[in-house]
Amino acid sequence: MTTDAKPSISQALTMFLASKKNGAGAKLDHRALRRFVDSCGRERNVLEVTPAEVADYAEKAGQGGQEAAQRLSSVKVFLGFWKDEGWIQNGLASHLRIPRGRKGSGKKGTPANREEQGSQLTQEGYDRLVAQLEVLKVDRINVIEDIRLAMADKDFRENAPLDAAKERQALTESRIRELESAINNAQILSNESSRRASQRVVVGARVTLEHADTGKKANYTLVDVREADAALGKISTVSPVGQALMDRTVGDEVTVNVPKGTLRYVIKAIKA
Repeated sequence: MTTDAKPSISQALTMFLASKKNGAGAKLDHRALRRFVDSCGRERNVLEVTPAEVADYAEKAGQGGQEAAQRLSSVKVFLGFWKDEGWIQNGLASHLRIPRGRKGSGKKGTPANREEQGSQLTQEGYDRLVAQLEVLKVDRINVIEDIRLAMADKDFRENAPLDAAKERQALTESRIRELESAINNAQILSNESSRRASQRVVVGARVTLEHADTGKKANYTLVDVREADAALGKISTVSPVGQALMDRTVGDEVTVNVPKGTLRYVIKAIKA
């Protein structure tokens, strides 16, 4: 797929709402949809949105119990529309999960704790985060201007543009803080990591798998969750396949539990 043939996120929202205008189904939360579009960047192409971004958005916007579930359900339907239209090959809606009990508990394995420990990123993944941060810093300036213009309307009682701009500002600032923390604490994979990747499966390794039953082969690169992109064959180390592969060697047989059952693979090659 090429980005030229796909719509921007704001264009996708317009088409989505038009398709639902006269249709049946659950009532959509238009405010939540606009908030999601603003968070991702209105002019970005739908192909540029990654699973990690969707998961991060759910982490930020998913606090609030039942109300949060209702807000995110509209966004989930919107993301499903992308796949239905053929704009993306791999669904993003499944990454829009409502977080459970993540208010600074400090327990091992929580996202906040993983950020403090630092993520292992490839140079490409690190550069991508830096680029995202630069885009958000431009958005920060734009949203401040939007707030200024909205405040020019002295009637603050029902100033929807002002409310929307302030919400967008909060999401933008939250995402900037997250990216800055991730970048500052990132561990970029070294040559030593590359050497170990040729012996065992570690972060950054490129792995060739063979399905034990069908003989079909697949190639994956193991990356941090922030770099995961199924369309490019980059799978997270915390995904079912990623967890099964970590620290294994060539010739090992691994089993992966999926909703449809258990899959068995043999590791045929590991490359740095």
